[in-house]
Amino acid sequence: MIQQKNPIFPDALRQIGGNVVLAFAYYEMAEISRHLASTPQDVTPVWPPDGIAAGAVLLFGNGMGYGVLLGSFFANFWAFRDSSSFLSLLISTLPVFLIAVGTTLGTILGAFLLRKTTNLRYPLERVTDVFKFLIFTGMVGPIINATVGVASLALSGKVPFSAYGTVWLTWWISNVSGIFIVTPILLSFGQFIQKNQDLIFSLLSRSSMSEDDENLPQTLHSPGKSYFLRFWLVVVESVILMGLVILISKVAFGDGYHLEYMLIPMLIWSAFRLGQPGATLFTFIVAAIAVIATVNGKGGFASQNLNQSLIQLQLFIAVITLTILVLTATIAELTQAQTKLRLAFAELAQTNETLEVRVQQRTEELNEKNTILQQTLEKLKKTQLQMLHSEKMSALGQMVAGVAHEINNPINFIYGNLSHLSGHIQDLLTVLQAYQQQYPHPSQPLQAQLDEIDPEFIRLDLAKIMESMTSGTERISHIVLSLRNFSRLDQAEWKPVDIHQGIDSTLVILQHRLQGSGDRPQIQVIKEYGDLPRVECDAASLNQVFMNLLNNAIDALEASDQGRSFSDISANLTTISIQTCQIHTNRVMITISDNGIGIPEEMRSKIFDPFFTTKAVGEGTGLGLYMSYQIVNHKHGGKLWCESTPGQGTKFMIEIPVTAKRLT
Repeated sequence: MIQQKNPIFPDALRQIGGNVVLAFAYYEMAEISRHLASTPQDVTPVWPPDGIAAGAVLLFGNGMGYGVLLGSFFANFWAFRDSSSFLSLLISTLPVFLIAVGTTLGTILGAFLLRKTTNLRYPLERVTDVFKFLIFTGMVGPIINATVGVASLALSGKVPFSAYGTVWLTWWISNVSGIFIVTPILLSFGQFIQKNQDLIFSLLSRSSMSEDDENLPQTLHSPGKSYFLRFWLVVVESVILMGLVILISKVAFGDGYHLEYMLIPMLIWSAFRLGQPGATLFTFIVAAIAVIATVNGKGGFASQNLNQSLIQLQLFIAVITLTILVLTATIAELTQAQTKLRLAFAELAQTNETLEVRVQQRTEELNEKNTILQQTLEKLKKTQLQMLHSEKMSALGQMVAGVAHEINNPINFIYGNLSHLSGHIQDLLTVLQAYQQQYPHPSQPLQAQLDEIDPEFIRLDLAKIMESMTSGTERISHIVLSLRNFSRLDQAEWKPVDIHQGIDSTLVILQHRLQGSGDRPQIQVIKEYGDLPRVECDAASLNQVFMNLLNNAIDALEASDQGRSFSDISANLTTISIQTCQIHTNRVMITISDNGIGIPEEMRSKIFDPFFTTKAVGEGTGLGLYMSYQIVNHKHGGKLWCESTPGQGTKFMIEIPVTAKRLT
């Protein structure tokens, strides 16, 4: 049995050990970077040690600054030392020490500003905090590092003052790139371990059990087994994803095809499937491959001009880092919002259950009292129902508006870059055609490779892919606009609106229910819109009425299609008709009808009663038509009624004034 004990090592000793480990990691990463990612001009476009330093300080506090100082000193000492004499060695140590001091101060400053602006929150879980991390930790902190470092080298004569600006910019950008791609890995894995430390501890302790443990069979069937299965599924998916990344990298950087940005979908895949730790790790891998290939003169970022190569490389790193961090933060925010919403609905369900029990008990007590008290209780119940529905609709509308807003930004980013991507692809295809015209008879190996990849098929298929991507982003933008029009949280409650726009937005939201499937064809929607003026109303609540009526119509059509074959339904299509017209100077009518099973006459008089429903338990609350009646008749001073013929269909009519007198 594992018990919690006091730490084996004192805090001071653990602090010293942590600083030593950080200094060693900083030094080793610096050597690896110089070995793998240095250009022939001794320029390192990305400096990952600063990312390790920033991550350590953010995770373990400013006390890790000693490790940053020590690691930076040794990393630069071997690069700038002058061992010609002992005095020269001492003199060359001074700028190295100043570089280490600048690195430490810049790292601590960036961490301080981030903690101050995020109130010590985890900085990669909100989109706003991500930008604070990128600006304060990733950009502001390295200013101190680059300024002190380049000034030290200039004063010591190792860098001419005329090149101060160029060296400073290169130094600063390399530090920024290192923080962008390394620090998120440390922060995300640190957050993952902190959130799952109990599970990790349990799995580790379980794996250390002896094979002859008498409780082993029960342990294998415990819930931990599912975690093992999930773990191996994640491993398999990660291996597949890594294989695709390597394949695309080989084509992009090894074979000379400019497909570097095809790695972005792989990163987006990792963000959705592997979470923030996996996404940041794959971002680092992609960035490392791009850096190593570029400094070795391979890939689309390599060119004769070193500065141009570094700028293109660093822009690529900045784009993928920003995209993945913002995407993972958006996913985290949406996950938190969904969790809060589920908890709110659970609390609401529990409140409803408690309320129903209490109302039942109160009703039994009030049965013994006079009629006046019974009427008072009935009025109170209706008021409570209206308040519950209003709060529920408000929370739902805020969630819809928030989701639409958060999706809109990344979709605009993707949509805005599609035209540039299409232009770049067209330019590349034009260059390829020019090469084929200038060299119509390539060598036999090149001709074999061209025959294998079929450039003509790729040219035609790329156009189809770009068209599909553009169509998809336009479709998502249309859905987002419909969600915003449906919720209308950013508008005044009462204002003149286009009724047709509200109906169309509702139909877009219900499109998934209208679409066909293997069992039935698509439900046909026939719209016969008249020339309506703008109607002064509460658009959000009126849209909810349209939602309830259209949902009921779809339910009726699905019920009527049960037991019928696909060919039978195709011969007699299920349809929903929506008609609008102006029947008076100050009155308009909206009619929503279907050719479903209809409503029996004995139930028709009860459909607007609260809690009355013909659906199975769990499929409906019986409040939709009741609240629709309250919204139309009581709130807008209109009329809502129903006409139905069993076996032929149902028709709901809404009549509301153009200039309504606002009621309660």
